[in-house]
Amino acid sequence: MYRASKKPRVTEDAAEQPDERVTLTQSRHYGLHNQGATCYLNSVLQVLSMTTEIHNRLNTTKETDFHLINIFEDLKEATCRTETITAAFGIQDVHEQRDAAECLEMILREISPQASEVFQGALTYTTTCSKDHKIIEETNEFWTLPLSLKDAHDSSYSVERSFEMIFKSKSFNGGNMVYCNDCDRKTEAESCEMVVSPPILTLLLKRFDFDYNTMTHFKSHRCVDVPRELQRNDKKYELYAMVNHFGSLTGGHYTATIRSNEDNTWYEFNDTHVSKVEEQPFAETNSYNSRTVYLLMYREAAQRLQSRFNPGNWSLRTTELQMCNEADSADRTREVEEDEMTTLSKS
Repeated sequence: MYRASKKPRVTEDAAEQPDERVTLTQSRHYGLHNQGATCYLNSVLQVLSMTTEIHNRLNTTKETDFHLINIFEDLKEATCRTETITAAFGIQDVHEQRDAAECLEMILREISPQASEVFQGALTYTTTCSKDHKIIEETNEFWTLPLSLKDAHDSSYSVERSFEMIFKSKSFNGGNMVYCNDCDRKTEAESCEMVVSPPILTLLLKRFDFDYNTMTHFKSHRCVDVPRELQRNDKKYELYAMVNHFGSLTGGHYTATIRSNEDNTWYEFNDTHVSKVEEQPFAETNSYNSRTVYLLMYREAAQRLQSRFNPGNWSLRTTELQMCNEADSADRTREVEEDEMTTLSKS
């Protein structure tokens, strides 16, 4: 059984390097040592350390959770090393450059479900005919929502507009059309709805993509317009963290920009170096322009979050996901029965 240490572990290496600590005005925030090329891990860990919604849900009897609890506690007092984290999560080559989004999802897979479900939502895709007969309905769970950068042709890219496009109804024709038994002809229109909204909504800007014209991978340096808030139906989200990528497709560096709940100030976390952002995002406008932002973390508005999401009880959201899956199963069963009835009537 794992037991979280009562006192933070301060290494001699960290103690001998006071310049790697933050100033007195930022005494609550400390950095993480880079083991070689683990900036992607450091950035994700800093975001998770500031995502307090998961802290009380981590299970001290599970190895991965235990080491996360320890490093979150240690970061309150000193600059930390991450060897125990890389060992617990099976990261063997610390000199290999890896993707921050994949790292986040790897951590969420390995920790306790009651902790990772803070990031989990569900989208339902419904295909209907022109007369609104439901043809197909499918629900998919997610931790991150990817937003394409290459399909937008505007000079300025709006994260908010791209997010809303996910839920815009789409009509298809030609080979994409499907057969409607009720109408006895091919037709198709698809809609999408977020049936389970996660307390933490994570958007992935697809800066790393593939060009089918040149058959090569590429990185987009497109400037994006990031909104401070996102609204979806009656749910409001507020941005609290960004993971940035500097460099090219073959090499680069990750940092995290996070708003502290303690003083409502944005800080830059760059491995061992932590500093207050000189030009505070959203200080004068409700948007922020960036060519480096890669992951965006939005927190559901506090008043709604507290009413429906008790950190000590995750049965409600589990039930929501189960209901979506049961509804999908019932729809598929009904579709099979209708197909069988149609076949029998024709015979």
